[in-house]
Amino acid sequence: MSIAFGAIAVGCSIGLLGIGGVFLIPLLVAANYPLDTAIGTALCAFIVTGVVSTIIFARRGVIDWHGAAWTSIGSVVGGPIGARVEAWLPQRAVAGTFAAMLIAVGILALVRREPADGSARVGRISPAILVPSGLVVGIGSGLTGIGGPALLVPLLLLLRVPAGAAVALSQPNQIAASAGGALGHVLFGHVDGTLAVTLCITAGAGAALGAAVHGRVPAQMLRRLVGAACIVLGSWLVRGWLAA
Repeated sequence: MSIAFGAIAVGCSIGLLGIGGVFLIPLLVAANYPLDTAIGTALCAFIVTGVVSTIIFARRGVIDWHGAAWTSIGSVVGGPIGARVEAWLPQRAVAGTFAAMLIAVGILALVRREPADGSARVGRISPAILVPSGLVVGIGSGLTGIGGPALLVPLLLLLRVPAGAAVALSQPNQIAASAGGALGHVLFGHVDGTLAVTLCITAGAGAALGAAVHGRVPAQMLRRLVGAACIVLGSWLVRGWLAA
């Protein structure tokens, strides 16, 4: 039951802010699932949250499909790579680096102002930047089990993309990044089918709620919420990193 409620909360956070998937892995590990299984199964659920959120955002016409396409190309390639090297790299080093990036991006998001003229549209960013960004997101997703939005949204904020546009674009990329990573884990036998069904249903429902609320949140408030979420998530990862 706690897993179901936790998955709903995670899905809601993903749909609203694009950040939150990382909390699902510790929840599953605490429920005595092996880390590899927790990562692989969570990625399957993130495919569903991505599909659900993408449909809702697409109906509102707020997804930059140019950026989504280029970042997704990189993520599809990077996902299986991350799943393959997951056993090779020290998780503490990965978690520490990711936590530092999240905190830094969160601070920047809180102190910067949202571009008033929409000049930082994703469509104006070169594919030479978007594809490698998607590759990094895919590798990170397969490596850690973190859904694509938790990695892509901070990267886009660093590129001065408005928070609302970053969250919207991260949803279709989430499908690509998670599918690539999930495929690798399925091939390596790291997915629990029964748990995957439960997570897909509950996290998908949460994502639908979060994505529906997203459109009603003012741009500046959304940016502050995303920034605060980055700082909270980064601090939480640092706490676990120091305790390990």
